[in-house]
Amino acid sequence: MAKKKTKSKTQDRSALEQNQTADVAWLANQWQEHPVVGLTPQRLHQLLTNAEQGNLQAQADLFCDMEERDGHIFSEMDKRKKGINGLAWGVNPPKNASEAERKIAEEVAEWIDDIKDFEMFLFDAMDAVGNGYSCQEVEWHQMGSLWLPKSFEYVNPRNFMTPYDQPNELRLNDGSHEGADFWDFGWFIHRHKAKSGYIARSGLHRVLAWPFLFKNYGIRDVMEFLETYGLPSKIGKYPSGATEKEKMTLLRAVMSIGRNAGGIIPHGMSIDFEAATDGDTKNHFDLVKWCEQTESKVIVGGTLLSQADGKTSTNAQSQTHEIQFEKLVKSDAKQLARSINDCLIKYLMQLNYPEIVPDRYPSFYFDTTDTEDMEVFSDALPKLVEIGFQIPRSWGHKKLGIPEPADDKEPVLALVKEQAQIAANRFASPAEYLAALNQNPVVPNLAASTYLPQLLNGLIAANNQIPVEEQAIQLLLNDQAKQAQQTAEAWTQDLIAKIQAGQNDEEILAVLSELYPIDDEPALQEKLTRLFFAAEVFGRLSTQAEAEND
Repeated sequence: MAKKKTKSKTQDRSALEQNQTADVAWLANQWQEHPVVGLTPQRLHQLLTNAEQGNLQAQADLFCDMEERDGHIFSEMDKRKKGINGLAWGVNPPKNASEAERKIAEEVAEWIDDIKDFEMFLFDAMDAVGNGYSCQEVEWHQMGSLWLPKSFEYVNPRNFMTPYDQPNELRLNDGSHEGADFWDFGWFIHRHKAKSGYIARSGLHRVLAWPFLFKNYGIRDVMEFLETYGLPSKIGKYPSGATEKEKMTLLRAVMSIGRNAGGIIPHGMSIDFEAATDGDTKNHFDLVKWCEQTESKVIVGGTLLSQADGKTSTNAQSQTHEIQFEKLVKSDAKQLARSINDCLIKYLMQLNYPEIVPDRYPSFYFDTTDTEDMEVFSDALPKLVEIGFQIPRSWGHKKLGIPEPADDKEPVLALVKEQAQIAANRFASPAEYLAALNQNPVVPNLAASTYLPQLLNGLIAANNQIPVEEQAIQLLLNDQAKQAQQTAEAWTQDLIAKIQAGQNDEEILAVLSELYPIDDEPALQEKLTRLFFAAEVFGRLSTQAEAEND
């Protein structure tokens, strides 16, 4: 781990004691406006142009109104903002890290994990998707010798600006022409590029503003139509020479009849009722539908995640749109991780490990790894290995999202002991033993009491797991064990013949007691049962071998 100190300007630590906005009285007297009221294409164009010239207030207020007044935009933006919270995260040490650097990375991860409402911190940071930026003031507290973030306060986007000649330089709007630079350690700033361009034009809401406006026109027309649908048109007639007061009286009477079904008019005037208002709203709702589909495409990359097309989608179409949304979430995660490293991680290291150079800082990341289907993957890997693919184990762990053990002492999953023993005994015991007989000339000279118990036990254990026919096939295909198998069969048959020559159970058990001198009578009787089974197995093996040789 590098211990070299960096040469940098002296940093102001005022933000550790108080928030920068507390010193800007101008911000306390600002109230959010609602430019969406009476919004027209001309006014919208002027509002966006002003933002490009550094005045972000009206644009930020409009964007806030858009999410608040358009339920569809709110729903789709909520998916984008909360998509990050579903990802696992961690802190990696620098490349070729020393043991000390790995411990520091673990410590930084613990600091971040201890942040209260870290989920809301990420949610507020993702507000930058719509505006192009999101700023939160950091409140610090000291724990022993450590400086750690206590909380994050979201600040309204309207409180920021860009200098006229520096459109990519975000600053606090303190009422001055150029704005105020951000205090060191005082801010977490996430700049998000939903589209290329400088700050005022990089937010997603710039694209959404136009369909939002057109949708409002369509909804307004629908509401006006519904107010008069089915009601007759009313025309008031006044005589020539009527005064303005009389005309207003007639007008109020006409309007009153529409609401109250009754009213009075001066003598000499009349009200004629024409045909009831007729028509439909299909064209208006088609406009609303087009606007919502466009909003869905802009925000989540398709329409099927919200069924904005009003139709039932196919499974393939839905999966395509889900894949597109996953790509957006991955991009959001990478951009937000970059900001966390540039602000939060940097602050933590500068305050608590000032001797470490920036190149050796740990890095925050979101886990956006695509994991494979475990069942399909586990079936494919053995086949690839069999045909010669050299696959690193670490690659398989990464693809399945399964972490590797930290060290040899970490407990790992394994087969249950009994099942593992059964798997190991699937003809492993007799085959290995017979192979040893074939390869070692000394083994055939051993006494029967040395090899026969192992051979019989292996056959019994194998028979508990696989059929006798499968045993025969496996033994016959094992060229290395064939000769030893024949030798073992001859010895076993000889022993069976001796047992069959016995006149009673006592004589048979006496023969077995020579092989198992330490066993009692019940154990010897169990061995006798196994021995008869072994004789039957060898008989079947011999018959199968003769049939195949013929």
